[in-house]
Amino acid sequence: MELELNAWAAGDPAGDYTQFFQRSSPYLVRLGYLLLGERTAAEDVAQDVLEEMYRRWSTLRPDSLSAYAHTSVVNQARSVGRRKTVARKFSFLLATPTVAATEPEEDPALWQLVQTLPRRQREVVVLRYWCDLTEADIAQVLGVSPGTVKSSASRALARLAGSLGDGSPVPGQDVATGKEDV
Repeated sequence: MELELNAWAAGDPAGDYTQFFQRSSPYLVRLGYLLLGERTAAEDVAQDVLEEMYRRWSTLRPDSLSAYAHTSVVNQARSVGRRKTVARKFSFLLATPTVAATEPEEDPALWQLVQTLPRRQREVVVLRYWCDLTEADIAQVLGVSPGTVKSSASRALARLAGSLGDGSPVPGQDVATGKEDV
């Protein structure tokens, strides 16, 4: 499901950005949502990334727009997660209710389980199975080695399989062996 974000022809830079914005905005919001679990936070993250890309548009390489956008959304989502952790510590001082966004259409129960994974495992699962990125691309986006991506994916799939507990196949696992597809 990876959106090809690098396919812009040379020409009017403002027109190129407009085209990029129109095609990538829903995709980046969705990526943010899958990482954060909240639509409003995901929209804010995507907006911040697209705003930053607009300011830097003339300096960005056209062949790296996709990697830049993915990396920026992941980093912004991490920042939001850190701010939420701090806010939770002091939430007793605030009386504001949190409103949950709607669940993804694919399989709401599975995405709820994905939200319970540790941050890196959740990022790897989302980038691999929703964005269809390769292990090398995920490693580049997250700034880790391909081996770290593999081990994080393996641990995440094992954890999801254990949570499902009903023998349901987990994406990326061979149904017969239960081992991760290569």
